[in-house]
Parts: sequence; C-alpha cells; structure tokens
Amino acid sequence: MHLSAKDEGLFVCPQCRTRLSAKADCYQCSYCNREYPVIFGIADFRIRSDPYLGLEEERAKAKRLATEIEQNFSAMLDYYYEITDDVPPALATRYKAYHYNGPEQARQSLARLGVSSGDVFLDAGCGTGGALIAAAENCSHIYGMDIALRWLVICQQRLKEQGIAATLVCADIEAPPFPDGYFSRITATDLLENVYSVDKTLVALGRLLKTDGKLWLAGSNKFCLGPHPSTRLWAVGYFPGKLRSRLVQRLRGVDSLRFINLISPGRVIRYARQIGLRTQMLSPRMVALDEEGNYPAIDRLLIKTYIVFARLPLVRQLLIWVGPAFEMILSKSPYSVESKGVDQA
Repeated sequence: MHLSAKDEGLFVCPQCRTRLSAKADCYQCSYCNREYPVIFGIADFRIRSDPYLGLEEERAKAKRLATEIEQNFSAMLDYYYEITDDVPPALATRYKAYHYNGPEQARQSLARLGVSSGDVFLDAGCGTGGALIAAAENCSHIYGMDIALRWLVICQQRLKEQGIAATLVCADIEAPPFPDGYFSRITATDLLENVYSVDKTLVALGRLLKTDGKLWLAGSNKFCLGPHPSTRLWAVGYFPGKLRSRLVQRLRGVDSLRFINLISPGRVIRYARQIGLRTQMLSPRMVALDEEGNYPAIDRLLIKTYIVFARLPLVRQLLIWVGPAFEMILSKSPYSVESKGVDQA
C-alpha cells in the first residue's frame, strides 16, 4: 500500500486503539500483538468479516478478482457478478448500473455536503469508489473504507484507471482504524442497511468526525409504500421479518434482504440526537443519472419520474417518510459521543 507522508503513523488498532507500526507486509499493534495484513496493496484491519462471507472465504474471492480476470474495472465488475451465485442476472444488471452511476450520483451529494479542498474526506462503505471519484474533483485528502476486500480490489482498479490517488482500507465501521476526530466530511451511502448494528455504526461515525464536521447519510426507507430498490416488491418493509423473508425467497428466488437492516429516517434522527449529532438537512433521496444509460429502460423511466415528483414541495415532504430512499446531513456538536459517554458494548 502506498501511503503519503501525511498517512505515516496514522492508523490505530481497531481493537485497542493503540497507534500501529507499519511493517513490510502488515501493520502491527505493540499493545495487543495483533497483526493486520496488507493484501493486494490494501491494509486489512478487519477483526470480523461482513455477514455474507467468512474472512478467508472473502479473501479468496478478492484474490479471484485480482488474479483471474483482466485488470479492468468493467471486466472485474462483470466477473464479480458471474461468481456471485445469489444475485440473479436481472438484479445484477441493476446493481452494475448503480455502480456505474456512482460518480454522477455522488457529485450531487457532495455538493450538498459542501466538500472543499481543505477537507479530510472519508467515504464509509465506499464500494467501487463512485464517491471517491467525485470527491477527487474538489479534495485531495481522500479515504475510502469498506468491510469487503472484494469491493476494494475493484475500487482500486477503478481509481487507477481514473488517475485518482486515495487511501483505501478494509475495515469494519464499528472498529475503524482511524483516530477519533480525523475527518471533516464523511459520506455513508446505503451503509446503515449493511452493518451489524445501526446504533454502533452511528456512534463510530460520530467519533470519526471533527467537531463541526458533517456526515451525509443515505439509505432505503423501511416504510416505502412503493417497490423496494433491490427486491422491487411493494411495501416489503411493512411485513414481519419471517414472512418478509419467505415472500422475497419465493418471489425472487433468494432472500436478498436476509442481512439487511430496514431503517427509517425517523429512527436514524432519534438516535443521532441522543449521541449529539444534529440534523441539518433531511430530504427524499435526490437522484442523478449519468448519460451512459446503464440502467434498463424501465428503470430509467421510473427514476426520471421520481426525480420530477421529488422536486414538488408537497410530494417531497411525503416522500421523506414513505418514499423509496432518504438522505440527511448530520453535524457534530461539541456535546457529542465523546462527552456523552455512549456505551458501545
């Protein structure tokens, strides 16, 4: 992993928070004697994997992406979905379009967040790097973190093709390898749905923010009355968990929501307030489309229709609570998670 001078000595142990020492092929903690390997140029600070794959299985999948396919972003993304059995082809097409559209979507989000050249920026759950590409247009202190090494391998290749320098780390957001108060701007797109604990993730994000720093969050709304973004099933968040799982399994062939947290803007705001994060902006998710046309025609039509309705004042307010997705900006007050002593256990 190539670190700039400003990054030397930056990382802390995710387990005990002691500053780490950089070795030839790993980072080492002198206090708890843990070693964190550097794999394909990416430091792996995970203590646990994501819910879908164990650590060794996940590293093996990342190795396949790094060695078995042409090192080209588009080819690697296609190959990822070829070797991912639980994503049906129709859903894979939508997911790939989502990744391709990432930079265009993120430009709009970052403009609302106000990212500038002096910021230290983190995209938490960076995936294939759409927000990192957008952030590089205005900021030079760029970090991407994801719990999935497989996504970071693809992201690394994408950034290389774009000529963008960013520090990528593989880590669990609940145990990040960065010191508290390091970032002035953080984005977390669709992160809360995919973590082990929504509450602990919000605490961790708050700790990473500088005082008066800002966090942009976006997620799918549990109480959406229309089709869920990934399942295309209407009002699926209203069903009890076991019934919802059986329904998605039967109608879509796989329960793509089995590890997903169904969240709502009200739920996020209430807990954010408890840990000292103030809500500065709340909106239905404002969507932008690139010109490449990667989404299927029907999806593009639905997205364009949504964009029109989301700009109408009365409909806009309704969409916050029952629309498909929401976004918000939270800011860190001086009386935040550090001073409140929120229990992380």
